[in-house]
Order: sequence, then structure tokens, then C-alpha cells
Amino acid sequence: MQISTVPAAVPVSSRLSPVQVWQQLITYLLEHHYGLTLNDTPFHDDAAIEEHIEAGITLADAVNFLVERYELIRTDRKGFTWQEQTPFVTATDILRARRATGLMNK
Repeated sequence: MQISTVPAAVPVSSRLSPVQVWQQLITYLLEHHYGLTLNDTPFHDDAAIEEHIEAGITLADAVNFLVERYELIRTDRKGFTWQEQTPFVTATDILRARRATGLMNK
């Protein structure tokens, strides 16, 4: 008589790692505000994101560094306005990205 064993199912955490959260948010911000993909930036590499997190660099500062370094222009703003239009992402942009990606409560 043979007894077959089936490996026990390992529960997978539904919580995302900080790197995964950054990837989702950066992907959204780049696509919606600059027309870029994650692969267009150094953040396609998990290690680059991990380094920023460990160094205490905020998500906004990391994205805005790319904006400044490569002189990115926001593609999500249309037309002329009397107000100065900064190319940088704001806390409001990140909040909207969190909501759009379903990360608001995580």
C-alpha cells in the first residue's frame, strides 16, 4: 500500500512588500504623468527601490529626482494656465495613485 503525501499549502501573505508598493505607485505615476514605463527608469530593478527605501528616501523625492535629472515634462496637463505648472509629483498625486492602484488602505 502506497501513501502519497501532498505538501501542505503554504499561506501566501496578502500584504505587499514595500518594494512591491513602490513598484505599483511608481508605475502608475510614470504612466499617468510622464508617459513612461517602469522599465524606462532605474526602478525596474528591485534592488534600486530597496536602496532608496533603506536610505529613507521618499517615493516623491525618488520620482522627482528622475523628473529633474532627465528634465521630464508632465503629459497629463493640457493647455495654458496662468499658474506655474511644476513638472514634479506632489503628495496629492501620490494619494491619487494610492487610490487608483487600490493601495489606499495598505
